[in-house]
Amino acid sequence: LILTAGGLLEGASYAKVDVSRRIVDPMSVTSDAQIARTYTFSLKDGLLLGDDNEFVLQPYDIVEVRRSPNYVPQQFIEIAGEVTFAGGYVLQERNERISSFIKRAGGLTPEAYVRGANLMRKMTEEEKAARDETLRLARGSAGEDSISIGKLQVSDYYSVGIDLEKALANPGSDDDIVLRADDRLFVPEQISTVKISGDVMVPNTVTYKPGLKVKDYINLAGGYGDRANKKRAFIVYMNGMVARAKKNTPIEPGCQIIIPSKPDKQAFDWTKALAIASTLGSLGTMSAAVATMFK
Repeated sequence: LILTAGGLLEGASYAKVDVSRRIVDPMSVTSDAQIARTYTFSLKDGLLLGDDNEFVLQPYDIVEVRRSPNYVPQQFIEIAGEVTFAGGYVLQERNERISSFIKRAGGLTPEAYVRGANLMRKMTEEEKAARDETLRLARGSAGEDSISIGKLQVSDYYSVGIDLEKALANPGSDDDIVLRADDRLFVPEQISTVKISGDVMVPNTVTYKPGLKVKDYINLAGGYGDRANKKRAFIVYMNGMVARAKKNTPIEPGCQIIIPSKPDKQAFDWTKALAIASTLGSLGTMSAAVATMFK
């Protein structure tokens, strides 16, 4: 049967092959708890080993050839930017961490901006299914509280916030995260600018200056716009982290300060106002009539 199926694959387990057989008893008059029998074998070159090497298959048998528990095809991650040897690297261990890959890549170059390193991760099938379900619910929702589809994640890759500086300083710590297949790590070169965008007078990119606060950089963009939502301002750092833009929130080179806008005020609906006025007028007339009746 294995030869008929084209032979065993490279990752097949020779140590465990299960044959499940249905129980057939035409003379049975009672119900039994057991509904099938399973036979387990070892193989060598597709042939059974041991005392059961004369086992013969029967109609409706199901043969399950398991995957070897230690068989994993090579899984790649990619490192780019300011490392000595950029390129693709194969995972050597199941829980290999980011510091290990930096070491294998020859370490960082003198021009590397460590705090700006960022990681992009590919969605698993489970994550894609969750994303698609969210999109389905968003398309079916309505009203002012409906989810904005434009803000939802639609790419197969998403950003993972990391702190490479702490990861390299403390190998094996929580900051030294475990990488997985298809991760993309990018270490940028030194950067000395800060970007201010959103509802400001003049969206701008300015030189980073240590000691300046959030409000100082907003002033360098001409100040807030007319519809700026100051309380919801936030900062996106190069490493993928996001923080609310408060008075003393730290500013780092390469980050972006974003000022969202307040929603448009709805225009006055005269039709709705007239309808309400008409209803109130009718209620007033009815109240007067009732009062007259009681008098």
